[in-house]
Formats: sequence, structure tokens, C-alpha cells
Amino acid sequence: MTDFKYHPTPEYRFFLHDPEGDGMRYYRTAEERNADAADAIQCYLDDCWAEEVVNVVAGEITHHAVARNVELRPKREDFESDDEHEQALSEGGFSGHDGDYSCNYVLAPITDPGEPI
Repeated sequence: MTDFKYHPTPEYRFFLHDPEGDGMRYYRTAEERNADAADAIQCYLDDCWAEEVVNVVAGEITHHAVARNVELRPKREDFESDDEHEQALSEGGFSGHDGDYSCNYVLAPITDPGEPI
């Protein structure tokens, strides 16, 4: 079994997508990716040839989506009253049940890790 990751990094930028297998995986080299691709394709040879084999794709990642303009959700303990906290949530675009932060996403080179969340 070749070394792979489930998220791209500058070091692991070669990908294999096998929707009927392990989904998206990232490799250090094209050779490692190609070896796993050959194995993935062979898995479609059960009793007969499965037409889904055409959904197996490979490539090299150059860009990925990263977080920008990250704003953390205001914490209740930072305010003197529930009303002040609710107002800060509203002004920040948060509702009572939103997540811990809001942000925008942009497509950036694989070397750009984005803003920390």
C-alpha cells in the first residue's frame, strides 16, 4: 500500500479519485498515484467490466479553497449582558445556532494554507 493522505498539501499534490473505492486520495509522486490507480481500475473487473471505471480520474492539484476574512463567533463571557451578546452576534452575521466562526473562501495556490480558524 502506498503512502497517501485524504487532504492535499504542497508535498501531497498528486490525486486519485475513485468514487466507488476510497474517494479522493493525495500522493507524494505521480508514480505512487499511478500504481494505486492501476489497482483501483482492476477492482472494476469483478464478474464483468463495470462501466463506472470511467469515473476514476487522476491529476495534480495546483489550487485549493482556503479560508479568508475569518471572524470568530463572539463569546457570551466577553459581554456584560445577554442583550449585548445577542447584538454582537447579530452585527457579526451570526444567529443563535451558527458555528464558531464565519469566513469567505477563495481559490488559492496549494502552497497557501489560508487563514487559521
